[in-house]
Amino acid sequence: MNLLNMTVRNVQRNFRVYTIYLFAMITGVMVHFTFSSLMYNQDILDVLKNKESFQTGVSIASVVIPLYHFLYSLC
Repeated sequence: MNLLNMTVRNVQRNFRVYTIYLFAMITGVMVHFTFSSLMYNQDILDVLKNKESFQTGVSIASVVIPLYHFLYSLC
């Protein structure tokens, strides 16, 4: 049995686990990108009256969400 066969068998046996992990990673990247793009979108910043508070909140969320996502993916 060579390394390729072992790899294929491992992926086939754990496909469900890998799919869940991949979905969680994609979701985390999408949420992070959304918050990051909102923080620098000038149209949204112009609508908001308290820009500093919004930018601070988005900055905190941009750190907390990936951290939570990373810790969740370890389980």
